[in-house]
Amino acid sequence: MPAKTIFSMAIDYMRKHLMSSIENSFPDIKQRDVMFVITVPAIWSNAAKQFMREAAVKVRFYLLCLLNWVLFICTRS
Repeated sequence: MPAKTIFSMAIDYMRKHLMSSIENSFPDIKQRDVMFVITVPAIWSNAAKQFMREAAVKVRFYLLCLLNWVLFICTRS
């Protein structure tokens, strides 16, 4: 099985598991109310970043951020 398929399956599983946990704890929150973000280290090669982007898109997961930008935004808030 291709690595991209395995990563896509793992991303999809994590999203579904997290949504299930959220919905059990907070019944009023639905999937349309939640946005998940995948972060990747900025030091990864462009090929590795693109691989993760393609794996995420394969399971309709469109938001991918570089980890250093997420940390910068969080520390500025």
